[in-house]
Order: sequence, then structure tokens, then C-alpha cells
Amino acid sequence: YGGSMEHKIKMIVSDLDGTLLNDAKKISAFTEKTLLEYQQQGCIVVLASGRFQREVDRYAKQLKLKEYNGWMVCANGYEVTRMADGSCHTFDSLNPQESQKLCSIADELKLIQYIRIADQYHLKINRLLGGGLKGAVGLLKLMHRLGYQKGTYTVHLLEETRNVQSMREYLNEDVYKICFIGTVKRIKKLIELVERVYPDQYAFYYVNPMAVEICKKSVSKRNAVEYICRQTGIQLDEVIAFGDSGNDEPLLLSAGIGVTMKNGTKKALAVARTLSAKTNNEDGVAYECLHYLGGNNENS
Repeated sequence: YGGSMEHKIKMIVSDLDGTLLNDAKKISAFTEKTLLEYQQQGCIVVLASGRFQREVDRYAKQLKLKEYNGWMVCANGYEVTRMADGSCHTFDSLNPQESQKLCSIADELKLIQYIRIADQYHLKINRLLGGGLKGAVGLLKLMHRLGYQKGTYTVHLLEETRNVQSMREYLNEDVYKICFIGTVKRIKKLIELVERVYPDQYAFYYVNPMAVEICKKSVSKRNAVEYICRQTGIQLDEVIAFGDSGNDEPLLLSAGIGVTMKNGTKKALAVARTLSAKTNNEDGVAYECLHYLGGNNENS
């Protein structure tokens, strides 16, 4: 595609929320058309999200990833799916014992705990917040007003969430990740405590300053994309990757071209190698692809 560095790019990897999706949680017609054209030219497209597979499926279908041999990376990199045949590779999960230990630490800090167990989300609210689900929705909406856009995604998930008094009785199987929500100070304290008690065992991905997701250390979008590269014979320096927040950073810092969205979190922007010229609401991914890979799109 194009000359110099452009011709080397063989894979496009994009985060969803805050990146490929606009704030209405949609892939625009322009971005869809652009990515379909690159796939028709032989470029592999990978959707890499913190979401679980059933929450990514519809976007994979919209972009025809099965038809064009694309891939999905879900749950921060825990699960990698080859769309052509549906085969799946997974990394390490959190077993019930360690999940309970992490939740016990969170209890001491009075943090909200949000976990998908089997096919249902479970939410434990700190009593000091009051209001159960209503209180959680209020907090998440406040986060949205403060500029933490990903809170809107979590709000809609609350519609299918079980409100629980204790996570212990439900944590009887492995989970992929746990989300903890609270004040900025308490979230930082949680990470400090976990790293001190269980050094080098977990990865911490900020959703925003008031929420962090904890996974096993092996779980990352970078590790997932490296796995896809091994399967496809593509090198990491032949990848252009897009993202906007903490779970994207390792990949953005190691891909051939790592583009942080203009609307990214402060932490992501602080370590960005390259910034998009446009936001997720302005087809930022599509325009950066056209810039780096070339193309004849009439709207570019």
C-alpha cells in the first residue's frame, strides 16, 4: 500500500470503544467502507477489545471478518478468535481462589466489583454508595459527564447485571478479568496492594482514572496480536494499531505504527508515539489508515 513504510503494513488492529466506534457505539459507513476496501486488497483486520466475544460479534459481521480471514481479540487479549473457522486460543484466566483474594482486597477499600461470571455480569456495590444499581448508574453517568466516555458502555451492561451482596458465593469458576471502580486514590491503593502482595502476577488496565481491570499477567492485546502474527506469518512491525486507553498501550508502543486516538485518556496520550488527527467521532481510524496505507477513497 503506497511507498516507503506504507507498503509494509499488512495488518490493521483496532480497539472498539473510543476508537473504531463513535460515541453512539457504531462503525460509520465511511469507516466500514474504508476497512472493507483494505481487506479486499489483502490486508488483515483485527478487532481488539476489552469486551467479551458476544459483544464484539456484530462489529465483526459488519466488517465481514469471516469472509476476509480477520480476527477478534476479546477481554483485553484473553481470547483470540480466527473468524474464518471460529477456532479460539486463550491465555491465562483468574481462578476462583485468586479472584476471591482480589475481591477481598477490594472489600477493604470499599470498591465496586464488576465481574462477568459465565454469561452474566455480577455487580457488588459498596454500601456507602447506597442505591444498589441506581447508585452505580449514577456514578457511571457522573464519570461520563467528567469525560470518561467508556462509562456509557458500562451503563448499558447494567441492564443485564445481577446485583449481589457478596461475590464469594458466585466465584466458583475461572473468570477472564475483574473490574474495580472507586475513587482515584482507592484505585491506586488497590494496585499498590495487589502488586505488593502478589508481585508480577497480574496486569492492570485503566478504563479511566476511577476504574481498573485486573487480568493475569499473560493477558494483553500485544500478546494476542503477537500470537496472530505467528499464525499468519506477519511481523509486528507490519502492523498498524489503534487505541485510546490503558489496555491498548503495550500494543501501541510495540506495533510498526501505533496510533493513539486524539480523544484518548490522559495516560494514553502521555505515552503516545503517534496521535490521530481526528477523534473517534470523526472517523479517526479510517483517516489514519488512508494516511499511512494510502488509498483512493473519494472522501479522503
